[in-house]
Amino acid sequence: MKAWAIFVHSIRQVFGNLPEALHVSGLLYLVQLAVAVGLGVTPGSIDPTATDITPDRALAVLVVVLVMLVCTLWIAVSWHRFVLLGERPNGYIPAFNLARIADYGAWSLLIGLVVVALAAVVFIAASILLVSTLGQQPVAAWLAMLITIVAAFAVLYRLSTALPGVALNRKTGFADGWVATTGETQTVLILAFFTGLIGIVLSTPLSLMSPGSMIAMLWELATGWVQLMVSASILTTLYGHYIEKRPLV
Repeated sequence: MKAWAIFVHSIRQVFGNLPEALHVSGLLYLVQLAVAVGLGVTPGSIDPTATDITPDRALAVLVVVLVMLVCTLWIAVSWHRFVLLGERPNGYIPAFNLARIADYGAWSLLIGLVVVALAAVVFIAASILLVSTLGQQPVAAWLAMLITIVAAFAVLYRLSTALPGVALNRKTGFADGWVATTGETQTVLILAFFTGLIGIVLSTPLSLMSPGSMIAMLWELATGWVQLMVSASILTTLYGHYIEKRPLV
């Protein structure tokens, strides 16, 4: 099964190069965490239903979001370049190339907007069709959501296949990933399932830990890093296999 081969290859890419993975991402990951903790903006501290957010609190959230976004893009670009080009950081952190990171972020945003727009259209169409067929039943809404998620992930992964090419400063067309993965939709969907599954598996132990405890914080820190690096590695593997025609070894 190719999806499993890609998934395993991506995990091996991280843990088979663990010193390099930590060199590329470790300090940047800790910096964004330190900023979040320092400003008191951690997942457990945010109340999505709050309506009385002060300007200072809103500014703190904005700063944390921006720092996390920049660091995540910086890590992803640097990891793509390490794996595909063998480029290693010269110092404690990878080289910061604003133009490269900005281009990568712009492409990611564009792909995200396309996926969101498609998801909205698919959800509306599926809801109308299923309600007209099954009536106002809970299963109709559930099936519409399932269809939407499947379609969204299929488009997201196929378009994102070309994303590492942006990190490599190569001439990349927006549809290159889509063209390169023609006929591979099933593989992409199974890969998306594995990605979601690892997220569920890694987050499940948190339900057995005391909220806010040191062990829970350490677990979130470690699993957050694993998910970030494996996700970046999956895109790297997709690009290497489907665009550069590298074998899955």
